[in-house]
Amino acid sequence: MKSWGIAGLIALFACIPIFLSRVSSASLLTDTDTAFLLKIIREKQSPLSWFTSDWPLQNHFYRPISTLSFELDNALYGNDAAGYGSTNALLCCACILLLAWLLRELTDSLPMTVGGTLIFASWHSGFSPTLAAWLAYSTYLIGFLGLFRHGFKFLKWLPAVGAIAFLGAELSGIVPLYGRMVAWLPGRTASVMTVFCLIAMAAYARYERTSATRRDAEPTAMDEPATKSTIQSIATPKAPILLIVLAGLATAIALGSYEQAVMLPAALFGVALSFKLRRYQVRWGWQAMFWGLLIAYFVIRKAYVPSEISGYQAQQFRTGYGIAFSALSYGLPSIQSAYTFIKIYDSVDLLMTTLPYLTLWGIWANLCGLLAAFRHWILGLAGLGLSFIAYLPMAWLNQFEHYHYWPMALRTLFVVVLAWGVWELCVIAVSPPIRQAPPRPSPAPGSLPRR
Repeated sequence: MKSWGIAGLIALFACIPIFLSRVSSASLLTDTDTAFLLKIIREKQSPLSWFTSDWPLQNHFYRPISTLSFELDNALYGNDAAGYGSTNALLCCACILLLAWLLRELTDSLPMTVGGTLIFASWHSGFSPTLAAWLAYSTYLIGFLGLFRHGFKFLKWLPAVGAIAFLGAELSGIVPLYGRMVAWLPGRTASVMTVFCLIAMAAYARYERTSATRRDAEPTAMDEPATKSTIQSIATPKAPILLIVLAGLATAIALGSYEQAVMLPAALFGVALSFKLRRYQVRWGWQAMFWGLLIAYFVIRKAYVPSEISGYQAQQFRTGYGIAFSALSYGLPSIQSAYTFIKIYDSVDLLMTTLPYLTLWGIWANLCGLLAAFRHWILGLAGLGLSFIAYLPMAWLNQFEHYHYWPMALRTLFVVVLAWGVWELCVIAVSPPIRQAPPRPSPAPGSLPRR
């Protein structure tokens, strides 16, 4: 079996625990939102009508594709809650498999693809905090070895310790996903959207990776000189145009699934930019199609969904500093703890507790983690930037876990690049210090006499 087939098999096996943990309790259908949604669907009995109207909860959202998933479950399972729970679990499994495809196209790296897929799968379960706890213990080991090797040259080993701590926090995930994505039926609005967002991004990434001409790096003094027989590498277009068609179709369907998909054209632009930075001759003209679909979505939404703010939307929208801190915490998670400390600081007595020092350590670990990830800055920036883009509009809302589902899928790229950089910093921390070569005699022994 080829290596990429093994990666797909690993991704498939990673889905098994999620499907086995699916919920079949009758309480799935008694949730207030779910019960009302199914009631309206059964009363209306017109699946195609959702393309020209508000969705069943009538809170001014255009979600015909997500609603059709409930229509399908209602037709197949009726009041059998187990069937609905299986659909939720299968949607999450589909997202894991599609993320493996996206990582394969973005990185063309088997370890990074497998690593990111397993990390995302672990965020659906309770395993990731356990792994993070074991990493916390390794900070003591690296710190001890670094001190032994380099003494008080802290910059040789302390960044590795901080980066490990940050990696542990990232491996824990931003929020737990199981409760909202597997065990709560309305959470599938986010997973249905994520399925099509990942298809669009993976198809577009494959199109550019396999057919765009890649410009060779500028030669350096260490490169062999070109000769008459030197063979220049030229990328031959191989990707079928159907990949672009698939990307456009998936973008349109994602926009009809959940409002967060309005960031998909920006995410696709980010994918193109990451290839451009790696010297691919990106075909920028295709971006017009993605942004054109977004404009079409707004036109359709305005035509069929009430423009005034619903009671639910008024309840969910928030103002104040929380918006900025929620958004910034995607790049600097420690900023939230710093803000909390500043907010509760009321006297010098607080300095006698561990809180300010833990806050400073969190900031240091965050900076070291970014240093580690940006050792491979193009992919590190791509993972961090794409997750930030995907989350950005949700920062204006009171927080629910499913807001983070698509962003966390994209964030796996940042986490695997971070792990790569952490490994390199750890090697530096535990390696013997560099020794200065002894001075060379002049003239060297055995050299010819000079005049």
